[in-house]
Amino acid sequence: MSRRSHEIETICSFVKEHPHSYASLAVCRRAIDSELEQVSSSIVDELREHLTQASDDEISAYYSIVT
Repeated sequence: MSRRSHEIETICSFVKEHPHSYASLAVCRRAIDSELEQVSSSIVDELREHLTQASDDEISAYYSIVT
């Protein structure tokens, strides 16, 4: 598994396991919608899709938030 794939999996796993954390909300607000009020399973799916298209710098920033 590449570093990029590992970081994406780590980010998505964290957000899925901790949907009510400030870290999860911060990542999802930055990646998907700044007005987002809560994280749901559909948001995690959207996040995964977004991350597959995101720059390495963006992924690294989100990874640092959740680790």
